Amino acid sequence: MQTTHHHGSILNKFRRHPRVRISTPFSCTLTRLESNIGGWLRVPDEGVGVVYDLSLRGVRVSTEAEMKPGDVVGLTLRLPKQLAPARITAATVRWTKDQVYGLAFRKISPASLSRLNKYMALTTRRKD
Repeated sequence: MQTTHHHGSILNKFRRHPRVRISTPFSCTLTRLESNIGGWLRVPDEGVGVVYDLSLRGVRVSTEAEMKPGDVVGLTLRLPKQLAPARITAATVRWTKDQVYGLAFRKISPASLSRLNKYMALTTRRKD
């Protein structure tokens, strides 16, 4: 698959929703909503992760929380240089490799979608 190197920010030009590689990873909080296994987070309902890639429809995150494809989590993204976090009401675990997970957003508020758009536009603009 051919990729584009839009100054390192956009990973694949064939994606419906362009993904931005995060140059300085930021933290997020995961909250279990539904799980294929019981008690996968060390703290009963929450875990912490680090975001490495982001699009308007998903995220690649590293966490010690044990998740499997099909699990559903809530996600709070602490986007740099924004006062309020972006809250994803529901995201589905699509894939896993070691302690890295691909999450697809299922439910996101218009306000959080706006925060993601703003962050991605600023990140892409800085790379130009």
